[in-house]
Amino acid sequence: MVHVRQTREQQREEMARLRESVSCIVVLEQNGYRRDKTESSRRHQKFRRGEGEIIIVTHEGRGWWCPCTSDGRGTVVDLVQFLNPGWAFPDVVQELRRISGIAPLETVYTRSARSDRVRRGPAWEQRKPLKPGSPAWQYLNRVRRIPDRVLARAVELDLLREGLNGTACFSHSDNGGRHTGAEMRGPDYRGFSTGGDKRLFRFQYGRPEWPVLRLVICEGAIDALSYAAMDPSMLRTGALYVGTAGGMSPEAFAELEQLIATIPRDGVVVVATDADAQGDRYAETYLPIGRPTGKHCVRHRPDEALGDWNSVLQSFPAPPVWKEDSWFGKRIFTSQSLELAA
Repeated sequence: MVHVRQTREQQREEMARLRESVSCIVVLEQNGYRRDKTESSRRHQKFRRGEGEIIIVTHEGRGWWCPCTSDGRGTVVDLVQFLNPGWAFPDVVQELRRISGIAPLETVYTRSARSDRVRRGPAWEQRKPLKPGSPAWQYLNRVRRIPDRVLARAVELDLLREGLNGTACFSHSDNGGRHTGAEMRGPDYRGFSTGGDKRLFRFQYGRPEWPVLRLVICEGAIDALSYAAMDPSMLRTGALYVGTAGGMSPEAFAELEQLIATIPRDGVVVVATDADAQGDRYAETYLPIGRPTGKHCVRHRPDEALGDWNSVLQSFPAPPVWKEDSWFGKRIFTSQSLELAA
């Protein structure tokens, strides 16, 4: 590529113009991505290219983020660099010049119907609820160390069903209470139900009519149940523990925003993601949601040597016994916890 020398002022002016005139959608389309219409909303548009290649476009095409990496986010300039890691900055500018003024094609990503038919598993209603001693119950109780009382409550709420070979199926639902799909975890398998819509796994030990005063956001259903098993607040307050199953679709993210908005001002939002780069990125995304409403938001980060909340639960020689509130903060997360002022 031929690079034209410019003054710094000219460079700044041109970059400001390119950021405004070039849509992230155009960049993605030029690189083979297509919009996933079924999982896109007005505020968040999901683009796919191949298996596991996902980019979320925000701010009406001026921003983006990648749910599969810890450092993938930014402006259209960052997007070109992200998609072309070997390019120097002048090459990025040349590409932005080339596509400046091009309108989005609005091409749509289509899934293979045949592949879906082959991989689709039984519907939620066709799966059996967990019972003490069943393969999935033993996996969660003996291997994952989730207490019987927590599993029994999850079964009572119809959140757990049996999968194949000891795999447990965790119900995801929308804010209206409708079952949308199943997160699946077992000794040899992890995934999400084919054709299902990943929203939020929601566990509440107390009575459903209690107002939610404590919302705990975890990465997965097993982490949500593990955190609940160690949380003294589980029995006494309207505490709701949710699992996102990793990266969130635009619809799921919008529902999380709506859920946080329902928490009273005297309530608390706890972001309890894993102790790794991905967990930190999720925390950076979730914590600011409560700022505009003045919510008290806090990050609980597990001990880095353990990594996630189920590993923390397994580190106890016996299931936790709630005798005082102080043990929770002292025993299971480190000084790396981060409190966010309202």
